[in-house]
Amino acid sequence: MSSTTIDPRIRARRIEVQRDQGRRRLRRMAWASGALALLIAGVGTTRTPLLDIDHIDVAGAQRTGTDLVAASSGIHLGDRLTGVPLGRVARRIGALPWVGTVQVTRGWPNRVRITVVERQPLVAAALRSSSPTQKAGWALLDATGRQLAQVTEAPPGLPRLEAAPIALTLAQPAPRRFGPMLTVAASVPPALRARVLVLRPAPSGQVGVTVRLRNGGTAAVELGPPDQLERKWLGLASVLDEVDPAGLGRIDLRVPGAPALTRRQAGP
Repeated sequence: MSSTTIDPRIRARRIEVQRDQGRRRLRRMAWASGALALLIAGVGTTRTPLLDIDHIDVAGAQRTGTDLVAASSGIHLGDRLTGVPLGRVARRIGALPWVGTVQVTRGWPNRVRITVVERQPLVAAALRSSSPTQKAGWALLDATGRQLAQVTEAPPGLPRLEAAPIALTLAQPAPRRFGPMLTVAASVPPALRARVLVLRPAPSGQVGVTVRLRNGGTAAVELGPPDQLERKWLGLASVLDEVDPAGLGRIDLRVPGAPALTRRQAGP
């Protein structure tokens, strides 16, 4: 029987290799344990009461009301801040009648901020009444035709639409037939807004207007189709400022550069 003698240098080298392998395994185990600890700590942090929602801040909701915005958000005090679905919350609030745009953000560590930009009323449209003896009031519409609110009387300074009454459906668009009148209303220059009282539909998509004269009377304006509006308003401003308003009954601006005026016939 023979025996094999291993060179001491080879034996020492094998021992060193085995030790290196053991050290590498220990380092990998340490890294894995550290990563797991960080993951557990991260999950624990997101669920800590320190990140529960304690405040819901609402800005810009003068007409809608901060309470209604907060209630419509679906967020409750005590909810986890990290669990708030920002996009879904914004869509819920955006469905409110007055809300034009909305931004929802997290304010660390315990706050949700909701910033609203509200729509502006442009005209008032008569509402259909379910009772012949009771007035239904008016719906306020913005430039897109969205129905914003119901009011008893049309606010001063807001043009009225002299058209067939509509049924109230808040946050929904008004009938498409209002389109030409809304286009005209949105184009009224600031200097004339207080003098435009009524807009009414005319055949073939044309639009008529009632304006207040300098002497307190009113006159009918034929604008024609809703085009060349800047020139038409400029012509109207010239007529209102320069022409004697006494007996003025009708202003035809369908040819913007050549306004045609019609006087009322004097009584007997």
